[in-house]
Amino acid sequence: MSDLLGSSIYDTRLMIHIAKMARISRPALRKVADFILRYPLSSATLTIDTMAERSASSTAAVNRLANAMGLNGYTGLHNALVDNLLGRIAPGEQVRGELLKRPRAGFSLEQQIRLTKGNLDGVADSNGTDTFEGLARALMGASRIHIVGLGNSYYLASVAADSLVEVRPNVGTVSTEGGLDMATYRMATVTSADALLTIALPPYVDETMHLVRLARERGAKVLAITDSPASPLAEAADITLFAPAGHAVLQSSRIASLTLIEALVSAIRHADQGALLQQRRTDAVQPASLAPARRGMYAST
Repeated sequence: MSDLLGSSIYDTRLMIHIAKMARISRPALRKVADFILRYPLSSATLTIDTMAERSASSTAAVNRLANAMGLNGYTGLHNALVDNLLGRIAPGEQVRGELLKRPRAGFSLEQQIRLTKGNLDGVADSNGTDTFEGLARALMGASRIHIVGLGNSYYLASVAADSLVEVRPNVGTVSTEGGLDMATYRMATVTSADALLTIALPPYVDETMHLVRLARERGAKVLAITDSPASPLAEAADITLFAPAGHAVLQSSRIASLTLIEALVSAIRHADQGALLQQRRTDAVQPASLAPARRGMYAST
């Protein structure tokens, strides 16, 4: 869980401990831990019954997780979550409460904007600068970039491919038409010089991890954009960026993921422009006979 470092939400003793428990606990306890990781702010506002219901577990499982963490039952866990909240209130919970109180009022643009802002704030809080820069460098250093996105992440994979192809020469989407069989066939060309950029938001698609394992077997660097440390991708990837996907109505919001994709493309383009400017400066101070030969589309032959 090195990707938690530098994240103001997840880089705390409590969240790191919960992430560890999610990896080593039995299924019932893992459900609770995964839920807290996915909703680190709103979890602090829930009763034990609500947490058990929303995590599809039981009050006994919530208590057992708290005891396993040395927090003396749910009361200790709740107090620790409240301390971790640090005064923030998740917009998703606010809007969800408003819709429950006024079901006939409808869903408004203003509510969507609040949800969007909350997820974008979550991008800043959930990702350290070093992690973001590391993933951008990994994309820049890859011989080829293969992109995977299944289920409701299929569209995001297409956007990532269309965007990255503007700044990297060899970009392709593995998860296109043809299903898992064709995606597996395309993975046969992956090498240790490549990177696999995998995007996954809830509900996760099991086949995504199959493709990740194939990439690992071939020595490729696995990069991920996913919603939280509860995602199976968070443990499997070499570098992970978190894109909070909470929404009061939809299964998952894509806003944060799109923002990260755009940010990565911008970082790569800016780095390329800086490298080109430096090369021009070097060429300008070198004698013509020492300047590197350059050949482009319109270079004379």
